[in-house]
Amino acid sequence: MYLDHRIMAKISGILERIDMSALLMDSTGTVVLPEGDNRQLTLPDALKRDPTTPMVYGGVTLIGTEENQPLFICLHGDSQEVKNCALLCAELINMLMRVDIGQATREQSVRLMLRGDVDGAELESLAAEHEIPLECERCVLYLYFQDTEADDAQQILKDTIDQENDILTEVGRHSLALLKRVNDSNGEEVSQLAAAIDNTFLMETGKPVYIGVSEPRSDLSGAHAAFEEARSAINIGRVYHSSGNIFFYNRLLLERFLSEMPVDSSARYSSLIFNRQTARLFNDEMIHTIETFFENSLNLSETARKLYIHRNTLVYRLEKVQRTIGLDLRSFDDAVTFKMMMLLGKNALPKKNRL
Repeated sequence: MYLDHRIMAKISGILERIDMSALLMDSTGTVVLPEGDNRQLTLPDALKRDPTTPMVYGGVTLIGTEENQPLFICLHGDSQEVKNCALLCAELINMLMRVDIGQATREQSVRLMLRGDVDGAELESLAAEHEIPLECERCVLYLYFQDTEADDAQQILKDTIDQENDILTEVGRHSLALLKRVNDSNGEEVSQLAAAIDNTFLMETGKPVYIGVSEPRSDLSGAHAAFEEARSAINIGRVYHSSGNIFFYNRLLLERFLSEMPVDSSARYSSLIFNRQTARLFNDEMIHTIETFFENSLNLSETARKLYIHRNTLVYRLEKVQRTIGLDLRSFDDAVTFKMMMLLGKNALPKKNRL
């Protein structure tokens, strides 16, 4: 469950009024209050099974706010007074969240739908209240700004978005999500919009924005799945295509498959080609040459032109690779083998922070 700045301030006010040290954690155990405390604590399994019953654990009292997608409160102490206080805080936060959903704006309602905080009749009720069609071809764009607050980014992009048909909402401190109506089947419209968002933000701030694009959905009930796809596209794309910043979920089929490979298996297979013996051969220049060759569909002339080198120089480099590892990258099968091993090597590297 995502808490925007307004709700965070209200919950913070509740916790500040109790005369004891308190933490608020999300369902993964990550501390969200006090702000700046980014620890991730291990939540006991018994608490996850029965979150609404106070539990004493290691000198603190823990309780969840609800059974589905709970927030967890941690109060220092294990007396009955502390347990009663934990129950009261949990109920106050529950009441606050229920009131917030009941008074949700159009953008807040879409955020609840995207994050999976509402579904079924509740989703249909919010959609009807804010005149959001249930059946309509849509996709989700997840926008991540590394060094820019979501509020500021929203102001920068407000003129880029179709305010009548599309809805932009904050989903994280540095993240926005766009519920985008899709009018074409080939995705060209969405590609152009992603490029426009990237260019606008780059011109205004000098910094790129990471954009993940989901597959289209024909029903609003699929908004949450689309949201997860868009976020996953960035997480996977940043691993395998570090120089890119716009990632389409449906264009990452191979990368999605490889991302599920165990790290030790990925490292073992990748090391058959990338190891100490080949380290000097596969320097940055050679890797750039090979990647450009792949990007140009194994076309020697076009690759040489893009690299500003003579065609014979490119052939020499590829033959050097063939002599060393036995793979002729001009052959489709050998090129696929090399590409797979190269991507597996990236899978074995430490992962960038996931969104």
